[in-house]
Amino acid sequence: MNARSLKILIASRKLFSNWMLANIRYILAKYGLISGNITVKCDNNEISLTLGDYWNILEEYYSGLIDKLECNDRIYAILNYKGYRIRLYDAFSFLNDIVNENFFGEAYDDLDVNGKTVVDIGAGLGDTAILFSLKGARRVLAFEPYPFLYKKALVNIKANNLEDRVVLVNAGVGSTDGLVCAEANEINGYYYFKPSGKCDIKIKMYTLASLIREYDFEEGSILKMDCEGCEYEVLQSIEPREFRLFSEITIEYHNGYNKLVEMLESVGFKTYIKPIRSTPIPTEKQGYIVAQRLD
Repeated sequence: MNARSLKILIASRKLFSNWMLANIRYILAKYGLISGNITVKCDNNEISLTLGDYWNILEEYYSGLIDKLECNDRIYAILNYKGYRIRLYDAFSFLNDIVNENFFGEAYDDLDVNGKTVVDIGAGLGDTAILFSLKGARRVLAFEPYPFLYKKALVNIKANNLEDRVVLVNAGVGSTDGLVCAEANEINGYYYFKPSGKCDIKIKMYTLASLIREYDFEEGSILKMDCEGCEYEVLQSIEPREFRLFSEITIEYHNGYNKLVEMLESVGFKTYIKPIRSTPIPTEKQGYIVAQRLD
C-alpha cells in the first residue's frame, strides 16, 4: 500500500466513528483474507458498504469531491457546488467519472438554461437535472430508461427539493416508439439501453419527435443528450423543422462526431467540440458536441 492510500485511509477518521476498524476490515478484504462488506458508523447509524463503494467514498472525500456524508435512512454524498449543497444518494461508483465531469468538469457550462425548458435525455442519477435546475432552468424534462437508475434519480430529485421543477420519466429515446422488455436491476454495463430477453418490466421508448408532441416543448428549449450511443439514431429520426424548437444542443458522443456535426450544421446550427475532462479520451472517439442555433 502506497503513501497516498495510507493518507486516504487516515482521512476517513472524519467520516466514520469506527474508521480504524473499518479500515482494518477493508485491508483484510482487499488482500483476500476475509470476505463481505464493510460496516461503517456514520451519524450514529450503521451502514453496510461494498469494498468498491467504501474505497470510492474515501478517495473522493480525500480528493475534495465529497464535502461530507449524511447517514440516516440512506447514505448521501454531500457536494458543494458554487455555494449549493447537493445531496446524492448511492452515487459512489459514479462520483469520480460522471458526477465529477458534470459538475466540476464544465461539461454543460456552455448551455444558457436560465428560464428555459431543458430536455435531459439520459438522466442517470438525476445529477444533470439537478445541475440544470440550480442554473435556473424553468423546468427539466428528464428521461432515464434504466429502472434502477431512475429510482435513484427520484430519490435525488426529492432530496434536493426539486420536485416542482423536474419531471422525471422512466423512458428511453431511440428511433421508434413503443414498449420494450427490460431487466429491473440490470444496467448492462451502462451502455446504450437495449431491450432484454428477460421481461421484468416494460419500458416506454420514444422518438424525439414523439417527445416533442407529447411534452409540448416550446421554441428555445435546450436539448442535452448523454445516452451512451443512442444519439446517432435519435437525431436521424427527427425532421429538420423540429430542430428549430432547440436554441442549443449538447451531445456527449461515443463513436465519433463527424456525422452528428454534419447533421446539426445542415439544419442551422454552428458547432464545436469539447473534450471530456474527467478522463483522457481522444475527441475523435468521445467528447461533447456543443451546437448553437444561428438564427
